[in-house]
Amino acid sequence: MLDNVLDFIRATEEAAIAASKWVGTGEKVKADEAATEAMIRRFGKIDFAGRVAIGEGKKDKSAGLFFGDRVGKLKGKVSANEELELAVDPIDGTRPTVTSGPEALSVVALAEPGSLLSTDVYYMNKLAYGPEIKNKVVLKLTDPIEHTIRLISATTGKDFSKIMVCLLDRPRHESIVKELRKLGVRIKLIQDCDISGAIATCLPESGIDLLCGVGGAPEGVITACAMKCLQGGFQAQLADKEGKVQDLKVYGIDEIVSGHCVFAATGITNGSLLRGVRYTSLGPVTNSVIMRSKSGTVRWVTAHHGN
Repeated sequence: MLDNVLDFIRATEEAAIAASKWVGTGEKVKADEAATEAMIRRFGKIDFAGRVAIGEGKKDKSAGLFFGDRVGKLKGKVSANEELELAVDPIDGTRPTVTSGPEALSVVALAEPGSLLSTDVYYMNKLAYGPEIKNKVVLKLTDPIEHTIRLISATTGKDFSKIMVCLLDRPRHESIVKELRKLGVRIKLIQDCDISGAIATCLPESGIDLLCGVGGAPEGVITACAMKCLQGGFQAQLADKEGKVQDLKVYGIDEIVSGHCVFAATGITNGSLLRGVRYTSLGPVTNSVIMRSKSGTVRWVTAHHGN
């Protein structure tokens, strides 16, 4: 079923179109509800059975797809060990959606049965980097940030002043921002949507070398799937909202997603990864990306939807 990847991009497209109708309205709850309903509706038209291993919603007390939810046209008709596992967020970036901010996406990751890390912890401490770095040096999430930056500099040949680090603009990251500035590296602070920031480390034209810091756990599992498809590096620890690590264990990418996986995303608002939904006289236009870890295929899709 993971071979029929284009079926799943239709789920993120429909969720993104539904969410786009609430751009700039300030109505977070209604935007979440619209995107979630659209995604579930499309899943119900696809010949598969899926179970949510980790999802958004409960943390924000909003609409969403939660742990254990079952979706797909074949739900209830196959055994549990035949169900694909999902990590899903109908809107990654509800706030930028309803405030007309950047980088909002509709995202879903699917994996073979028993492949995805499932946790009721809401946050993860993360480290993401592209294949150029992964294939040449061993980075460790627990290393001091100065040591990590020195390794990146030696590996890429970049001076500290040309290295770009991306992280969420949160009070919990004040100390690391202060240290990065002391080192003289460039910093990209983002308000939301660290999935895009992590993926950007695998895209040389983005200029981003590293993503670090604490963000959502569902987004972390989704990110791991994307990074596996892109052959990038990803590590994580479970943490709380303030950034305190809950478990000393560091999860590598193959522990977060152990089998083959698929990642799909559609832009809701304009971002560095994807353009947002645009409306024309012929109907909405969406921009998406879909990836497969098994083949390493990455497809960029522009779709024109009728009125």
